[in-house]
Amino acid sequence: MEIKMFILLPLSMVLILGIVESFEFHEDELAMEEGLQGMYDRWRNHHNVAEVSDDEKAKRFNVFKSNVQHVHNTNKMNKPYKLKVNKFATMTNHEFRNTYAGSNIKHYRTLQGARKNNLNFMYENAPNVPPAIDWRTHNDVTPVKNQGECDQVTFVTAV
Repeated sequence: MEIKMFILLPLSMVLILGIVESFEFHEDELAMEEGLQGMYDRWRNHHNVAEVSDDEKAKRFNVFKSNVQHVHNTNKMNKPYKLKVNKFATMTNHEFRNTYAGSNIKHYRTLQGARKNNLNFMYENAPNVPPAIDWRTHNDVTPVKNQGECDQVTFVTAV
C-alpha cells in the first residue's frame, strides 16, 4: 500500500494543486469511446500537443482514458479536494516520476564526500520545542509552482 501511495503521490499533487492550466470535461463524455476520443482530441488541441505516429497516439489515448477515469472516480468520492485533467494527462505515473520527481541526491552526495556519522544534532538539547508546527500559520509555506524539469527537488511539508 505504501508503494502505491508513493507512486500516486507526485501525480496526485500536481493534479490536486492545479499547478498547470486544467482541462474541463463532462461526465457524459466518459460513457462512450467516441466521447473519450473527442475529449482526447480537444485536450490535444487545448495543450498544443505535437503530432505523433498513430501507434504512439493510440498508446497515449489509453493512458489518457485511464487518467481521466482516475480523476472522475476520485472526484465522485466527495474528498476535500478535487482532481483535474491537466497537461500531464497522457503520462503514466512512472513517466511522471522519472521526469518531474527525480532526485540528484546520489550526485550531490558524491560531490560532498562520505557522510560524517560522528556529528551530533545541534538542537538535541533545545528547550521548549513544540511537538508540531503548522508553517501555514507563519506564512512560511508558499503555493506549489511548476518548476518543470529542475535539477533539485525540495520537499516542504506542512503539518
